[in-house]
Order: sequence, then C-alpha cells, then structure tokens
Amino acid sequence: MAKIIVDGNQTLDLGKKGPSGGFKFERVFTKAGTFAYDTAKWVRHDIKMFAAGETVFERKNVEVPAHWGENALKITVSKYIFGKEKGTPEYEDSIKQIFDRIANTYTVWGYQMGYFADEKSALVYNQEMKYMLLHQIWAPNSPVWFNIGQWEQWRWGRPDLRDVLGNKGNDAYYGVETKKGVEAKKAVNAYANPQASACFILGVKDSMEAILKHQYTEGSIFSSGSGIGINISSIRSEGEPIAGKGSASGPLSFDRGWDRMAGAIKSGGKTRRAARMVVMYSDHPDVFEFVKTKFRQEEIAKVILQEHNVQYGLRKLAEMKIKDGSPEEQIAAKMLLSTPFVVDKSFSPAMDDLIYGQTLSNQNANHTVSMKSGFWVAFQKGEKYATRWVKDPSHIVREYEPMELLNIMADAIWNNAEPGLHNNDIINFWSTFRDECMIETSNPCSEYLGPLFSSCNLSSFNVLRFYRNNEFEIDKFMHAVKIAMLAADMNVSKGGFPIPEIAINTVNYRTTGIGLANIGGLLMSLGIPYDSAKGRTIAASLASLLTSTCYTVSANLSAILGEFTKYPLIKGSMRRVINMHSVMNDELKKIAGIKVSGKAPTSLPNEESFSAEDAINGFHMSIGTDKVDVGDEWLKVISKAGELWHGVRSAKSFRNSFVTCIAPTGTISAPLGIYEEGTTSAEPEYSLVKHKQLSGGGTMTLINGLVPMGLQKLGYSFEQIVAIIAEVSGLAGVENFLQSRKIKDRTEILKNLREGGEICREIIGRIGSFRDDEEYHEFFNRLASLSEKGKLPISDMSIFYGCGHMEGIPWVNEETLRVFDCANTAFGGTRCIATEGHVKMLGALQPFISGASSKTINMPATATETDIVNSLIESHQLGVKCIAIYRDGSKANAVYSTRLDSTEIQEAWQKVLDTATQIRMQEHANPIRKRLPYRRWGQTVKFTVGEEINGFMTVGISENGYCGEIFGSLGQGGSFINGMFGAFCKAFSIALQYGVPFDDFISSFRYMSFDPSGWVKIGEYQDENKPEIHTCKSIVDLLMQLLDWMFPSENGRRLRSLDQNYISAMFRNSSNTLKVDSISKEPMQTELPLMTSQPPKKIKINAMGSALTCPKCHSYAYVFDGKCRSCRDCGYKDGGCGA
Repeated sequence: MAKIIVDGNQTLDLGKKGPSGGFKFERVFTKAGTFAYDTAKWVRHDIKMFAAGETVFERKNVEVPAHWGENALKITVSKYIFGKEKGTPEYEDSIKQIFDRIANTYTVWGYQMGYFADEKSALVYNQEMKYMLLHQIWAPNSPVWFNIGQWEQWRWGRPDLRDVLGNKGNDAYYGVETKKGVEAKKAVNAYANPQASACFILGVKDSMEAILKHQYTEGSIFSSGSGIGINISSIRSEGEPIAGKGSASGPLSFDRGWDRMAGAIKSGGKTRRAARMVVMYSDHPDVFEFVKTKFRQEEIAKVILQEHNVQYGLRKLAEMKIKDGSPEEQIAAKMLLSTPFVVDKSFSPAMDDLIYGQTLSNQNANHTVSMKSGFWVAFQKGEKYATRWVKDPSHIVREYEPMELLNIMADAIWNNAEPGLHNNDIINFWSTFRDECMIETSNPCSEYLGPLFSSCNLSSFNVLRFYRNNEFEIDKFMHAVKIAMLAADMNVSKGGFPIPEIAINTVNYRTTGIGLANIGGLLMSLGIPYDSAKGRTIAASLASLLTSTCYTVSANLSAILGEFTKYPLIKGSMRRVINMHSVMNDELKKIAGIKVSGKAPTSLPNEESFSAEDAINGFHMSIGTDKVDVGDEWLKVISKAGELWHGVRSAKSFRNSFVTCIAPTGTISAPLGIYEEGTTSAEPEYSLVKHKQLSGGGTMTLINGLVPMGLQKLGYSFEQIVAIIAEVSGLAGVENFLQSRKIKDRTEILKNLREGGEICREIIGRIGSFRDDEEYHEFFNRLASLSEKGKLPISDMSIFYGCGHMEGIPWVNEETLRVFDCANTAFGGTRCIATEGHVKMLGALQPFISGASSKTINMPATATETDIVNSLIESHQLGVKCIAIYRDGSKANAVYSTRLDSTEIQEAWQKVLDTATQIRMQEHANPIRKRLPYRRWGQTVKFTVGEEINGFMTVGISENGYCGEIFGSLGQGGSFINGMFGAFCKAFSIALQYGVPFDDFISSFRYMSFDPSGWVKIGEYQDENKPEIHTCKSIVDLLMQLLDWMFPSENGRRLRSLDQNYISAMFRNSSNTLKVDSISKEPMQTELPLMTSQPPKKIKINAMGSALTCPKCHSYAYVFDGKCRSCRDCGYKDGGCGA
C-alpha cells in the first residue's frame, strides 16, 4: 500500500494502485519542499452569523486562512464544516480539514482508479488542488463539500468514522461498466459512495405508480443537498380522459404535492428551500395555467410582506423624526405613532421560511416554459400554434397566436420574475445527445441540459485569479482545468446516486460541468464595460478556451481509461456539435482580427427553426461584425483556443459527452472569494458596494474591491480614487479602504474631497473643522456604533453609507461610468446595464459551452411588459438556450426592504408628509410658539463692520442642533442702530419659534442693502476655519451670511460640527425646566473659537469702508446721502455738495 506525505504532520494512505498508465502531473502552483498549506498564513477565529441582531450560527476557535474575507469564512464554515458537538470524532475545527476531505479523497480515488501515473503525480495533484482551494482559484459544487471524505478520512490520521457512520444515510447506488453495459450496484452506505453531483435530470411517466415513485426519488435527492429538473409535460392535462369515466387532474396538482414534500426536506437540511426546475412545453394544454401559478402565490406574499413591513418602516422613521424633524415631519411622525400597530415585528428569516417554505405553494421550484421548434416556426411565419392532448397529440385543445403566450408570460414575469424560458430548438441544436434523445429539461438554474436520469457535477473557476501582470495565464488555467476535469470524472465513478436509473445513465454519459465565475468582476477590474463588444469578446474567448481545454483533457482521459459507454451511439451528433464550436471560434477570430486558415467543417447540427447560419448570425448580433481591439493578451487566448479545437476535432474518442456550463456559483462563491471581490458566474456586478452584517443587527457598507482596481487601470490618481470611494460608499467604505492600505492621516486625506460629488461635500461639511485624526475617529466611531445597532439617524446615512454610485462626480467621464454600470440602479442613481446588454452577453457565451449560462436578465423597476417580450424574442434571435428575467421589485421579499431610505418607505412617508404639510398650513392661522428652555446652549460671534462698528451675535441652539433664537448688540448701547439690531433679532427669534422656515429668512434678507455696510472682520484672531465673509451690504445681510454659514444646508441646517451626544447629554427636560448636569467638561471646539494665542493684527480699511461714526456726535447713523455722508442724529454733513 502506497503512502505519501501531504502535509507537515499528515501521511496519506493511497491504498492499492489502479490500472497502469495515467497522467503525469508537474507542479505549477506549488514548489517541491513547500506544502500547499504553508503558502498562506493561518489564524483561529470565532465564526458567528447574525440575523436581525440575533446569533444564528456560532463555531468557536476555527482555524482559517488569514487572507480570506469575512463572508467567505462565515458561509464556508456554517455550510460545509462537519460535526456539531466538540469532542466527537466527526467534529472539525479547521478549514484545512474540509480541504483535506476534498483533495485527499480525490487523490486516493485517482490513484486507485488509474488516473495518476505514479505516487509522485498523486502527490502533485493533491498539493495543486489544495493550493487552488486555499487561494480561492477553484471550488467544486456544494455536494462535494457536504458529503465527500468522511468515509476515507482515516487514511490521513483523522478519526475512523466507518463504524460511526455505519448504515447511516439514504440508499445509494453507483454504476459499474460491464460487457453487457452499465449496471447499478447498491453502495454500502451514502458515505462510502457520496453524492457528489449538484443536480439530477428526472423523468416521470403518466401513471400513478410512476408519479408516487417520483416523489420518493425527489425526496432522496433533496436529503443529500442536490436539486432536480423535471418536465411535467408527460402527464395528461387537466380534463383529459382517463380509464373509466373520469378525467385527469393534470400535472399541476401533482407538482404542488411534490413541492410541499420538497419544502419539508429542503436541501440536506442546510438551506431554506429545496431546488427544483419544473418545465412545461408550449403545446401542453395546461401551459397558460402553469404560467400564472407562481404569480398568484407571489401576490399573497406581497400582501403579507410589503404592506405590513412598509408600515413597520414608517413607524421606525417616525420615531426618528419626532425628535429632530422639521415641524411638518414632526406632525407626520405624531400621526404615524398614534396609529395602532397590532404586531411589532418586522420581516425576518424565520418569517421568510414560514411564508415561502410552509405557507405558499410552488416555492421550491423555478418554473419555465419550453418553446418547441414548432412554436418559433409559427412565430416566424405569423401562423397560429396549438396545444394538444398528451396521449393523443392529434387532438387540438386550442389554437393561439404565439404572441399571446409571450404576452401572458411577460405579465407574470413583470409581477413575479417567473416563468423562465427554454428555447428547446436551440438546446437540441447544441446537444451532443441529439442522435439518441431530445433534451427536455434542465437543472434548477438552467445551465445543465442532459438526458433523463443523468446528473451534473459542477465546479467553477474564479477567472480573476488567472490575470496577472497584464496577461491571462493560459498555461496555469489549462493546468487547473485538467485537475478539475479529473475530479469531476472521478465523481462519476465513485459517486453515489439516489436511484439505479441515475447511477446507470451517469456512467453512460459521464457528463461534467466545469464553469467560470467572476467574468463581470474581471472586466470591471480591467476597466472594460460589461456591456461592450470588447467585454463580450473577452468573455467568449474565455468560454472557448475553457471548453476546448476540457474536451482536450477528455480525449486524453479516453485514451487512458476508455471512452464513455454511449459514445458509439451519439458519436455523430457529438462530432457535429464540436465542429460547430470550432466554426464559432473561427468567427471569434474574425471579430478579433485574427486570420482564419484551413477548411471549415461542413457536418454541422440543424433544427427545424434554428440552423448553423442562425447560430452564426446570432453570435454576430451579440458582438458585432466590426473588428474589436481586445489587446494582445486576449488574442493569445483566442488563438490558443483555436489550436485546441483543431486537436479536439481530430481526437479519436472522448471520456465525457458534455463538459462545460456556467453555473450560478451561489454558495461556492464564498470559498471562491467572490462575495468580497467579484461576481457570480457570468453576471455583472450587482452593486459597487458590499454590505457587511453586524452583530447588533445593522450593516456596514464597504466599497467593492473591484472598483479601486478598475479606477487604477483607467489611470485615476489615488486622491481621485479616494473621492470616488467616499461618494459611492461613504465614510464606512473609505475608512475600510484606507485602513486596508494602512494609511494614516485620514483627516487630511478626507479634507481633499472638495471636488467630489454631493456626498463628498457633505463629508467636508461635517469634518472640515476637525483638527486631527483623533477627533475624526471619535466622530466615525460614534456613527459606526449607531450603525451596528441599526440606530443610525437617517440624516447621517448618506455620509456614512454613500450613495452607491459615482454619477454626481463632475470629472468622472462617460466611459468610466459605463465600466462601473451595474445590474441594478443604485438608490438615487439613474444608470444600470441595459437589458440588451445582458441578453447579448448570453449570446456571446452560448456558442462555446456545452450547456448554458445561468445568468439573470436584470431589468429596472421601470421596465415594461413590452420590454420583457422583446427580450424573450431576442434571446431566440441571438441563439440563447435559456433565460430568466428579473424586474427590480417584482418579488415580494425584494419589494419589501427594511432600509429607511428604500423607495417604498420613502414614497409612503412622502404621502404622510404631504398630509402633515396641509395640516400645518391650516395651523398657521393659529400658530403655537415653540420656545427654548430658560437655559440653553449658545454660541457667540464677534464681528466688525468697517473700522469702528463692533457687534456681537449670540445664537441659542435647540437640543437637536437647530437655530432656536438670535440676539445681540451693535455699537453703543442706547443708540438707534443697536436698538434696531436688537429688535430685528427678537422679531427673527419669535418668527422662528412660531415655525417660519429658517431657509425663508436666509433667502429673504440675504443681500438686503443699507448702511452701515462694507468690509467685515470676524473675531479677533487668524484662523483658517473662519467663514469666508469679507463684505456685507448691510448688518442684516451680514447676519444672514453668518447664520447660513453656522447652520449649513448640507448639514440639514444643524450647527456645524455639533457634537450631538455632548449637547444632548447636557440637556434633561423635566417639567419644562432645563437642567445642566455638568459644566466641568472642556468647551466644545467650534468653527468660531472665542480666543486666540496670537495678538490681533490691525487691518487697514480702504476708502470703500462705509461704517464710520459721526465726527460731531459719534452716532453710528452717519450714512450716505447720494455721494455724500450725513448724520441722521445731529444733521452733520461731510463737506460735500451740502456743506
């Protein structure tokens, strides 16, 4: 028995060597003498997950890679780590142990089945796979993480679980190739032959026995964490005759029962729901009812969730506005808070499970209509199409215009985001199985399209990991694909399957599903728009290289271990499809400007409503016919794929009938690092910010890591990048960005945001007076603490969270905006990727993958049903197999949002506020004065107008930081101007307390002109934070300038740099008496210090100064009369024309 050392303290027992031959593996990622785990730092962390402020998962002291992000750790540990009770033999406390289960098991299987030439190759394979897992390069589908390795772990020194596991788990079967064909054998248990496949394609016959057996099959699959696809068109429609005098109840009634059972089992107990794909053909009599089924259920959810939770959100908003809102907002808040609220609960994961998992029907399934060739022929010719009985297709139930079904689907999609669309003709055009069978359905996410009772075992690569030094690392990528293909093929031979039929067909066809993820992230990091010909050309080149590499490995595997059993039966259709892939790569070459040589193959696939010419035309509609300059690095990728396709076409046979698809990479996006930095499958970025869940129930907004990468690629400076990050993700995002780069002097950096957008200006307004980082951090930590508790005031949300987009920054150009366009429109923004851009990306990828791309067509909330119909039609024109459309807000749990700035809550709030405004307008006939307490917090400003007129203005500040009153003195006591100044201040204060808007005073009295006027000096000091006020047209004008500066609009008319916690703590309202708890604290620093250590400097006033005293009586009423001055008190004139 061979043994190898796979880690410093770990020896792996390989067992007995399999057949001679096998692959020789050389190191690419690792180096001899250094174990894979030693290429990264490891630390121990407590892993916690929260929902609504409550802990829903906790695992203490887990060993994890130090470079992994928080989301990657939380999801990987909570989903995939084995064992619950510490001290039990199955308990795992390190991610290394998960990696060991995967890589060590594949190494043992490969050695015993003849995949490796020798022990050295087995060791290299083991270390290279562990490196790929550790550095987030590759991840297999979730069932591998769930199920693999427990049976074999004794081989590397972990506790022997074979007796513990015993006969646990469901029945499992595996396929064995014999001279008579493939036979199914029953496994010892579900762990000896673990279920490693993500999804299974099922079929059901039209009999009660088959229908009940199908229910058992689905349950067995869900219990092991996998999903299923089923086409229910084989079951007679509602009303069709059955034996005797009765009629059929139809497939929808049975499917509701299957779905209920699926919801009870879920996927291995690890997820909220099970995963089902339910398909119905366009000619089934129940298709119109099928389209509406989930739509009707979703309407119930919207009533339950949206109505209640908008009211809940309004209540939370009212609780905030009652304290610091405007008079109108406070009236609106009182109205809402006085309304009886029956249940004081908001939407939570528990409610979601209750509603979707236990209350509503059909919530575990994705519904899809499959359009047959005849449907599209009828559409193209403008003819009618018909639904027909299942048992007697000659019996027409009804004829309809194809647009009728498309319109009904569009209505359901607009309201519910379902059903999806399968273009059955295009699916079978690209099917390698076409000579033997028609493809009827897919897995739940529509990327795997295989024969009935077959399985897909998926894995995906993070393509961003292969781009280094301005080049895509082709050799490393091909090496990684080889490792993944061998693992996927091992799953076929050693995996367990729920029923004998699936075990047999899985071995018959040996399908694999190697895929790509983070395509959109790669494009953004390179500064290339997702919705562009260049972006689509690069994506197509990656897909072509992937599939050609997989078929190359499959051909080599066939030479070593033999071809798949069904190859002789489907050889013709498989060769035609491979030829078509090669033809499409030649078209890709032409687009990229590469010369095409050699004779194109002529044996190509064809369907009644879709031909090879249609496929080529659709590809060019997706990318264009003009040459696309993609750069030398991508020309190399396209050329290499062409070389590989040439070799694949000449290969003698293949080990696998189907090799690639682009899966959604949902949960496995976590160990791939995509949740922190990237996009799932072929999707574009959903948002420029990432949200971190906090223990207190709140969230932290972080900048998407791809944004600074893309901006740097586009040539933006560090200062510009910081400004964009601040605009997009607020102080939370920019703080995290600067902290990750260990940059100090944050305050000075943030003070340079003046050229940014509105958020940047708000940040400057709040931190502009901070003297050092200590003062800034105190401010930031206060906001962060409130955010963590979910209590951040709405007035602070914008500067803390940002606006989510960069549209408001004047120096960001159109090309940059295109690069950072996302699938969704940011709140308050206007841009997103056009619907057509999503469909075209699918059209660009489709010719180069065996299956399909699981990708959503995202539409804004403003999209119309016509837009949806156009996308359905366009998908067929571009040669897309499957599409799913999501209109923003169409799902009940998406329509609802707890964010107080969500569209729904803000629209509802505005309606209440409009009513409150009307009430307030009526109250103006009998207004109520809101006085400040008899002791109030204030600030005093000294000013000088001209050379000799000195004055003081004191502002009384409300507890919430607003201006509550003003009073002051000007010149000599008892003088006319002093009296008028005091009278104006008193009138201003009374009017303000009766509710006259502060802004109305500013706009009405600003620029009012009368003497004294002229040059102005503020205070008796030199300070850079003083207001830029140098002149005034009158004393009233000066007063308005000072107030406008002290209570800026960008700060919500609150006092600049007001330390709200400090001020609030000073006030305690009891029986309308204001009490000061303490006056021992140091005075609060403001923009208007009351003293300076430097002596004042004499400022020269030129002849333009007008504020002088009368030389005779020293009155300040010495003003201009035309061009001369005269004293209004004593009549003295300055010797001008009236001398």
